[in-house]
Amino acid sequence: MQQTMQTLNKQLTNKQISPQTKLIITDVDGTLSSFWDYFVPAMRDFLKELSPRVDIPVFELARDIGHVIERRGTHEYPWLLEETSFAWKHFGERPDEFIEDFVKPFWTALDNNRAKYLRPFPTVLDTLQELKEKGIKIVALSDAPEYMARIRNRQIFDGLLDAIYALETVEPETDDVFQPIALGHGRARVKLVRSQCADLKTPLFVLPKEYEKPCPTGLDRVLKDFDVYPQETIFIGDSLAKDGQVAASRGIRYLWAHYGYQLPAEYEELINFSLKPESLVAAQKQLPVELITAVAARYDELLNYV
Repeated sequence: MQQTMQTLNKQLTNKQISPQTKLIITDVDGTLSSFWDYFVPAMRDFLKELSPRVDIPVFELARDIGHVIERRGTHEYPWLLEETSFAWKHFGERPDEFIEDFVKPFWTALDNNRAKYLRPFPTVLDTLQELKEKGIKIVALSDAPEYMARIRNRQIFDGLLDAIYALETVEPETDDVFQPIALGHGRARVKLVRSQCADLKTPLFVLPKEYEKPCPTGLDRVLKDFDVYPQETIFIGDSLAKDGQVAASRGIRYLWAHYGYQLPAEYEELINFSLKPESLVAAQKQLPVELITAVAARYDELLNYV
C-alpha cells in the first residue's frame, strides 16, 4: 500500500511538473524549413555576375549588401540592392537601368530558387499533422517580413498552422539617410506577393518591427490570443539568441532545433562572414546553452515533450 501511494505521488508530481501542452510556438526559418537553401545560391551567383560589371571584388560587394541586411534586420528587405553604396556610386543617376539590369534579375532568381529548393525539413509535415490530431495548436512566430512569410507559408505549410505572426514590411522614412535610389520596384514586389497570397488558409497577423525576437511582446500577443499559460507552451526554434532568449523570458520550455542551427559548410562563409559587417563577426557570442530544455536532431522529437 505504501509503495502504491509513493507511485501515485510520483505520478501526481510529474503531472504538475509537466502540464498538458496546449500550444506549440515554432520558428520558421531554420526550424520548419531552410531559408538558406534558396537564398545562398541566388546571392552567390548574383555576386559573381555583378563583380566584374562594376569592378568591385565579391567580398566588398557582399559586405556592402550585408550592411543593408544588418541595418534593416532582414535578408529579404524589398530594397536590398537599391540601398547599397555600389548602387548609389554607379547608378545614382540611372536608377531605372539598375532596376532592369540587376534588381529584377536578382529577385527573379531568388523566387525561382525558392520555388525549386524551399522544402520542409524531414518529418516536419507529418509532425504538424500529428500535433493537429492531438488537438494541440501550432503557431509560427517569425521575424521574416510579412510579405515573404506569406509566400513561404503558401508554398509548403498552408493549412497546417493555426496562425502565423510575422513582422511588418517597413519602408525607409523619407528623411532616412539610407534612402534607396528607387522605391518603385520594391513596392510593386510587396504588392504582388500579397496579392498572390490573398487566399491563404492560415491566418497571418502582422507585428510591429520592434517586436522582433528576443523582444517578448510578440510572444505575449500569441499567448493572449490563444488563451494559454507559458507552462502549457513549448517553443521550438534554431536560434538560441532569439528563440531561446524569448522563451526563457516567459519561462517557456525551449526545444533547440539543432538541425537548423548547423549550416552546410558551403554556406557558412557567405552567411556568417561575407555578409556580416566586421564588427558583428568579431562580436559573435558564445551560445547561451543554459536556455535549452532539450535538443532536437529532428523536428519530430518535439512529440516526445508534448
